[in-house]
Amino acid sequence: MAKNILIFTKDYAGQQLLKYLKQLKIYPFIASISKSEIAKKNTASVYTYEKDFQIFEVSGSSFEYSKNIIPNVDYIICTQWKKDYFAGINSSCPIYYMQPSLLPKYRGYGAISQQILRGVVYSGITIYEYNGIIDGGDIIYQQVIKIEDYYNAGDFIDITCMHTAEFIKDLYNGKTYDKQKQNNSIAFYLPKTRKSSKVVDFNAAAISVYNFIRAYSFPYGLVSFYYKGKEYKIASASIESWSGIEGRPGEVIAQNDYGLIVACGSGSILIKEVEIEGSIMKAHMINAFDGDIFL
Repeated sequence: MAKNILIFTKDYAGQQLLKYLKQLKIYPFIASISKSEIAKKNTASVYTYEKDFQIFEVSGSSFEYSKNIIPNVDYIICTQWKKDYFAGINSSCPIYYMQPSLLPKYRGYGAISQQILRGVVYSGITIYEYNGIIDGGDIIYQQVIKIEDYYNAGDFIDITCMHTAEFIKDLYNGKTYDKQKQNNSIAFYLPKTRKSSKVVDFNAAAISVYNFIRAYSFPYGLVSFYYKGKEYKIASASIESWSGIEGRPGEVIAQNDYGLIVACGSGSILIKEVEIEGSIMKAHMINAFDGDIFL
């Protein structure tokens, strides 16, 4: 027997999740932040699919302000949603959260960026039952995901959404899951990222610089460097050479039709595209020359 499911979600991850649910022809109820709040944040929106799904506009701060808006359902699933949203609430149905990591590792916010930044190869998604402890509830479902070295943040998000949609489809069709306690002895939480930490440090090795760029790539805010007093954000890049001293860190050592090759502490990267004042352009169009320094 099909179950009634309500999903709390938003932003790019929510939009991608609805895309995959539509492909699977599964149409649960959706709850998301208001259109006015989305416009203020200038972010991706689940309302792209409002003709396909019944979407409830709710407060993003606490379930207390939304409980009289949403329908009665058999399950609530949260993805890309405030982790203490249901604090102090006695729910009449199970509440599941999706975390883009293999819990109990990488609890908290920013798991996708932090795992790419740290060079994690095997990650995954975890669906767990909310118990009042952030990312600490019993595990319902896990799926391993290999983070390929060419994945950007958006690629990882897409794959987590695809697997989450498959889980929702199975749950909708009546599949049941055994609960598994988390091993708290190996659990750890992630620190929150500050804006100042999103400036590239070219003194690092090329692999570290490259991981930093892709960890905060679209749909996140992108990482920055400064040249002649202007801030540029890196929209796309690749490793040019893995090791060796090729110049001063941040020095433009060559340019070609693909972009600008910039020396790191060891090795170099190819900056392909940059964003300035909201517009994306090819990196070689910023008129930097051999010997110039990016900070």
